[in-house]
Amino acid sequence: FFVVYFLISEDKKKTYVGFSDNLDRRIQEHLNKKVKTTKNFGNFSWQILEKCNNIRIAREAEKYWKSCTGRKKIKIIFENIK
Repeated sequence: FFVVYFLISEDKKKTYVGFSDNLDRRIQEHLNKKVKTTKNFGNFSWQILEKCNNIRIAREAEKYWKSCTGRKKIKIIFENIK
């Protein structure tokens, strides 16, 4: 299965939405600064947004969560992340 996940920088000024079939490996890539988009995030927290049965559904879910509507929903869901 695939997991759509959300990263938020410690200062809460930067966010990232992605998906992976190996979440542990992908989080390690973010931590080890191997992902261009997140290498300057510094410390971050992460949350799973959605689990998907196949890559097509995961891509659709990622696209939704990256949309304006999805970002607004993320803000509401994770408003109190500390």
